[in-house]
Amino acid sequence: MRPSALRGIRAATCIAALLGAVAMAQAETSAELTIPGPVKVMEVDFEARPVAKADFGYFRFVPGQVAPVHHHLAPAIGLVSSGRILYQAEGEPARILNEGEAFYEPAGPSILRFDNMSATESAVFIDFSLQREGEPFIALDEEPAQPIDRTSLPTIDLGGRTVGHVDVYSRHLPASASAELTASEPLIGIVAEGVVELRLDGGETTRLVEGNTFALIEEGASAELGNGSSEVEARVVTYHLR
Repeated sequence: MRPSALRGIRAATCIAALLGAVAMAQAETSAELTIPGPVKVMEVDFEARPVAKADFGYFRFVPGQVAPVHHHLAPAIGLVSSGRILYQAEGEPARILNEGEAFYEPAGPSILRFDNMSATESAVFIDFSLQREGEPFIALDEEPAQPIDRTSLPTIDLGGRTVGHVDVYSRHLPASASAELTASEPLIGIVAEGVVELRLDGGETTRLVEGNTFALIEEGASAELGNGSSEVEARVVTYHLR
């Protein structure tokens, strides 16, 4: 075989190998960017009520902090952002809420325990109540033994919509990935982990960090959720109101 022919075969072999490597890399990249669908983590039913607003609180409990016994006049739903909480509603057994878990505090029964389980680490949680006009966020059955570090987050106007059911979904976004979100019913979103770039109905992009909230209230409203990091995943929890 002539040297020139041999060189041609070697070149063709190298090109084929290179194309194969590129195709494999593209396949691996596509696999890495596969975006898992939302997973339902909780659903809640309660007596239907006209909801004027969703009122949000961002709470930080110091190590070992014990919540006062309290109750809610409006259903309260939320998310443990970090740490572990010992939770017990009146008439129910105590249970542990781990980091990343959603929770529900019904209207009426006393909440006997909502305590930071760690003696060394803070616990952070976000909750919101679906309030009728004039209802308070919380009612204390006893005075707190420690100051409560609560930051008010922006209130979302729900305009008196009747709500009696909430579905809670968790959605993971791989690094640099994005996903479309369309509201078939009013929904409230909380960034549970990471940084999310939110673009509502094709408008300007807003950068949201852990603990930030957003809402899609009108049917058919849409948003693009983009992971603002090229290195770590993000997670968004959405509460769909019916």
